[in-house]
Amino acid sequence: MGAGAVATVVQAAIRNYGEYRSVTDDGLGLLAVSVFAATKGVSEAQILTALPQRSYATAPVGVVQGAGFDVVATSMDDAELDHAISAIQPVHFDIVLPTPADHRLVNTDPIDDEDLAEAVASAISAPAERLLALFGPRHRK
Repeated sequence: MGAGAVATVVQAAIRNYGEYRSVTDDGLGLLAVSVFAATKGVSEAQILTALPQRSYATAPVGVVQGAGFDVVATSMDDAELDHAISAIQPVHFDIVLPTPADHRLVNTDPIDDEDLAEAVASAISAPAERLLALFGPRHRK
């Protein structure tokens, strides 16, 4: 995966930060990226059919967790979701990247301060690259 993929993961994690304040004990958000898992009777084919992305990559959850990343079960109960995506929400998860110790994150939602966003991106780029290395090659749908 190229540097563009790392930048995409970093930007997604920063964009998602504030969405997870409600699931953390400390009131901070999570720097997390969205994934789906073929589990609970939902197949990889069902997931791929529901999602609009043109390509995908896979990694076993145990490999991701073994590399030190938390995998958190998350789903959205949103009437606005496309029916096909709504149907696969029970197998929606987020992979959590390490949150840098920066006091500015406490009161920030979303991360819209340019300097803070740059500091966070710098801090999570290496973990994002490590995460992407766990996934196999991308496949076209």
